[in-house]
Amino acid sequence: MNIFRTIFQLEGWGHEHHVYVVGKTTHSAQFETELARKHYFPIRSRVEIFTGQVADSDALIATNWTSAYAARALGNTARKFYFVQDLEYLFHPEGSFAEFAKETYRWGFHGITLGNWIAQILESQYGMECCPFGFSYDREVYSPDGERFLPTGKKRVLFYARPNTERRGFELGLLALSLVAKQMPDVELVLVGFRPSSMRLPFPAVVAGILKPSELAALYRCCTVALVLSHTNVSLLPLELMACGCPVVSNTGPNVEWLLKEDTTQLAAPTPQALADALLLMVEDDHLRARKAAAGRVFAEGTDWTGSIRTIESELYRALNMSVPRATNPDRAVEAPA
Repeated sequence: MNIFRTIFQLEGWGHEHHVYVVGKTTHSAQFETELARKHYFPIRSRVEIFTGQVADSDALIATNWTSAYAARALGNTARKFYFVQDLEYLFHPEGSFAEFAKETYRWGFHGITLGNWIAQILESQYGMECCPFGFSYDREVYSPDGERFLPTGKKRVLFYARPNTERRGFELGLLALSLVAKQMPDVELVLVGFRPSSMRLPFPAVVAGILKPSELAALYRCCTVALVLSHTNVSLLPLELMACGCPVVSNTGPNVEWLLKEDTTQLAAPTPQALADALLLMVEDDHLRARKAAAGRVFAEGTDWTGSIRTIESELYRALNMSVPRATNPDRAVEAPA
């Protein structure tokens, strides 16, 4: 989403793009183009299948570690960049693939990183020059006003549950929710982020499945508190939840705390008991919950995708030793496709 969001905004400022899918695919370029336009952003650029060559460019941007290997072999560009949204070597156990990912940070690409935490690590450990940009959310979707999802009258704890994504702490979250369920059995527990299956949960819960953004916003508006865990770079969800008026509990760690602070989020050590205690406190303490919700909403509203992508544009020009033309800077906000 962030890749295509950036392309869409930069196109609006007059920049031309060639977009390539690197790796095995059974789909045609036309299919990939329609997929991007339907499910991400309505970019003007055509998505092409990478076959070993790309068009000449001022900036060649790799977007993950496998595409970095493809970009390394190409020479028809003024400068190579690396759009880094997470430390991908952490997605693998210690071994070959982790080392393959780490190696890409040593190649002299100019880093454009989603947040400060990644930039600090790549600069300090790999000597990679980086420019961080910030998070935001889609204001057309996430707000405290609008429809609400299955109101029940009960206090409701939401968990962003991704059992197939280890960095989202699925098992840790389940253990924390088990303790909450024992302490406060009247609280409704809701899991979102994976499709309902035959998985047996250790507590009664509503498994909402994978929802559309508008459905997610409706659910967030009627939740008392949400648990969002991140063991690598922090998720986009906390800002979306905050924008809907739902306070957030998350784990401590520099990968999270570069964005989420104690005044806007209830932070706890990544242990079942500590997270459960934080959730119970937020459910029971109406004053604390209201204060965190209000501070979180103000914080979220202070973020801006257009400003963040303007930072990316300015960094591209700076790294290319070019001045930013006035014509590329109309005040056009990024809007999600209908």
